[in-house]
Amino acid sequence: MLTTDPEYVAYQYADSEKLRIRIETHQRYTVGEPDFQYTELQHLQVQSGHRLLDVGCGPGRLQAVLTPLGVSMVGLDRSSGLLREARAAAPSAAWVRADATALPFGDGRFDRVCALGVLYHVREWKRALEEMRRVARPGGRVIISTNGPLAMRRLLDLHHQAALDAGYTPAEPRGSWFHLDHLAQVRDVFPRAERDVVESTLEFPEPESALRFYATNRIDFLEDIPPDGSHRARLLPLVRRQIEEIIGREGTFRVPKTYGYFVANL
Repeated sequence: MLTTDPEYVAYQYADSEKLRIRIETHQRYTVGEPDFQYTELQHLQVQSGHRLLDVGCGPGRLQAVLTPLGVSMVGLDRSSGLLREARAAAPSAAWVRADATALPFGDGRFDRVCALGVLYHVREWKRALEEMRRVARPGGRVIISTNGPLAMRRLLDLHHQAALDAGYTPAEPRGSWFHLDHLAQVRDVFPRAERDVVESTLEFPEPESALRFYATNRIDFLEDIPPDGSHRARLLPLVRRQIEEIIGREGTFRVPKTYGYFVANL
């Protein structure tokens, strides 16, 4: 699957631009979801003095939230570009370049370990779960967030039709990537894990914001993706036309989404 292909993931996260667009889109256009940051903190349940490992920290957004709470955070990511941005924002913080499947820490080092919106990019995610369990201390907590298996299905359906119309073969998501239906597999590693599912909707009043979001990643979901990126100029107008038709009928373009958390007390 494209989202776990190492080359594509490296392209996606060479810097934070595409990630930033997705985060801003969710913040601005989500309807029916509690405050995102508040929900994360509720699941993390951090206290002053805690040591936390953020697996897949990206540009380090958690650091600014946790440091004022007295939490000592270590941010880990594979992307040197994202870590460069994290270090520029917080040069005195602890940033480590490493892989989620081989965490460079001793056993039981952290009070909290989290991977927030990360493991659907990790092909060997079961190994990553085992590593997170290893470095969390007894009595600690592990928090993992991910999408539902049919997340953004409506947007993918538009992409599917546009790809066929343009003569491409659309790529279908496959069940091997890490998603919310993997509770049983999570419990193989964390027997006490619980799942918290959040259902909400992206609601776009005009096509431009939806297209901007679509162009950050789902536009590339093709089996025969052109190496020169020429598919983008062909697909965007086709998807735009479909979105405009939906807005004309429904008044807005609604994309149901499912997101959630696995929370494991050790």
